[in-house]
Amino acid sequence: MLLSQDLPIILTLLSAAVTAILAGSLLLPRGQIMISEAASHAVLPGLIIGFALSGDHGWQVLLGAIVTIALFVGGVSWLRTRHRLGPGVEIAALFPVFFGLGILALSLTGLEKTGTIDVDHILFGSLELLFWFDAGTWSDLLRPATWASAPGPMMTALVGLALSLSLCVIAYPFLNRSLMDAHHAGLITPVAAAVARALETLIVALAAAACLRSAGVVVAIALFSGPVIAAWSLARTLWQVWLIAIGVASLAVVLTYGVSLATAAVLDVEPRISGVLALWLVVLAVLAPVLAQLTGRNRPLP
Repeated sequence: MLLSQDLPIILTLLSAAVTAILAGSLLLPRGQIMISEAASHAVLPGLIIGFALSGDHGWQVLLGAIVTIALFVGGVSWLRTRHRLGPGVEIAALFPVFFGLGILALSLTGLEKTGTIDVDHILFGSLELLFWFDAGTWSDLLRPATWASAPGPMMTALVGLALSLSLCVIAYPFLNRSLMDAHHAGLITPVAAAVARALETLIVALAAAACLRSAGVVVAIALFSGPVIAAWSLARTLWQVWLIAIGVASLAVVLTYGVSLATAAVLDVEPRISGVLALWLVVLAVLAPVLAQLTGRNRPLP
């Protein structure tokens, strides 16, 4: 039970969480966290088209996600220079369009009728349906054949994590200076700014694809913002933001499992994991600034 059901859920949640944390940490210092949250909706057309063309959850799905998010971010930047209605209006205007196109693509491709991808799973995730039948013992995890049979959502989340983490580690010196040092940020050249924007787009796309495919929109929104907001109050460097945010996300997963087990034992009801996790992430994001203020480490959000 632990390896066949609990392990894939935990790996999927933690992988999606870390990927979302990396994306959110790049956008929060610039006051653009809503782009990452909106991307969890806007990425849907790319996921659907990629899956329809390939028939599986391989590289075509991630490529579709990256292209879609690039179009979304580019559209946001273009609209931002075309109106004077205040910040965030362009995001609020575009993400329903992309999400609506995704729902339309879901219907036109026939995937909704197959049960492979449906609106309910898109919104609330399908974590409870993740089973890894070939992982019976710990030694099975060392066999390549076992990983070949791993659940698609879990592998999507793991691949997204590996790619995002590699990019962030390679570019860490530049990211840390540009995000955490306001003086340095003002000295960035146009070329460096373009490279940073391309890197952000790629990482946000990977995070959106991993979260939406594995955990659903509800959890994606909470994962993008909750852990990073909590960590920002306590951290002083980018790597501290990542570590604290990962700790917050891991604590939320543990608390989610505790609540789920207690509810099932006492009330004989199994709550939706995505809903419980989203609530814990919000609670921890609210409590972290209070803790930071009490310990004298409080740093306001940008």
